[in-house]
Amino acid sequence: MVHHLIETVMNSLSIVFNCYLLYLIRYHSTFGEKLYKHLLTIDSALDLMLGVTTFVAQPMALTGNGQLLVITTGFLADRSRLFDTSITTLFVWILHTNVVWIAVQFLYRYRLLCKSSKSFISNTLIVTVAVTHSAIAFVVFHFTFQARPEFQPMFHAVLDLNNWPNHSNNYIAGGDIKDGLLVVFVVLSVVTCWSSIFIVIWCEKSIAKHFNELGEYSTQSSTQKMHKEFQRALLAMAICPLVTTTLPVLYFMFTIAFRLNPGIISALMTICLSSITIFNPLTIIICFRCYRHATLRLFTFWSHKNSVGQTRNAVSATRSSN
Repeated sequence: MVHHLIETVMNSLSIVFNCYLLYLIRYHSTFGEKLYKHLLTIDSALDLMLGVTTFVAQPMALTGNGQLLVITTGFLADRSRLFDTSITTLFVWILHTNVVWIAVQFLYRYRLLCKSSKSFISNTLIVTVAVTHSAIAFVVFHFTFQARPEFQPMFHAVLDLNNWPNHSNNYIAGGDIKDGLLVVFVVLSVVTCWSSIFIVIWCEKSIAKHFNELGEYSTQSSTQKMHKEFQRALLAMAICPLVTTTLPVLYFMFTIAFRLNPGIISALMTICLSSITIFNPLTIIICFRCYRHATLRLFTFWSHKNSVGQTRNAVSATRSSN
């Protein structure tokens, strides 16, 4: 009950916040590149869709007897099996598309800011990771979302084991994955997950190096520190969605491989997935831009106030001496 309440609050905040974020990007952003603006718009829209689907359906994944089960226990769940099937499929599709889109966004940022570096190997690596993520999403669709009536007894057994409420109309999804294909799938998931993280780190480090070479950092220590904090936060918040989107999928695959029972961790993972829609790179970009503008205005106000005070002191000292 508590985790459902936490997830409902987080998803409500994410829906409101991402709607406002879409409005800011479309009508109040200062991005010079129209294509990059469209990329950010789609990224924010995906976060919004993820928040809406988790709010409506709250899909949770369980394992039992080596099978992957996906149930929906959300606000509008249990209305019909067709609805539960479509909303769960949409949830996983958005999840993987979000990861791919983060890689696309940072690839474009790197190519936009570092046009002098044209590495065939690095670009091929990034595209390969994005394609592999899409292939993994297809495999999940094919082997997971197949309604099979024989899962019903196992579904009730897993619910009773974890003391979860038993809704009579929950959609049961699952599929058998052969051992050889499962090993390949788990290895590909691990490789693409950590490859995406290293790609994001490499792109952000290259962008920071490019800024240094162009002299973008000011000689003032306060401004230089601000730029470094900005880049560091962008790097951290770019990695967080990658980790939070891929770790649940990896965990589900490992529980199938080793025949483990995830228990209450499934609920925690659902909350973790919901946090993606709030904590994303776009949030930090806008927050740090506001922070930077506010700090610069404060410094300008202080310097203007100090200069006026020094002028007044000089005038009063001149008058007193006369």
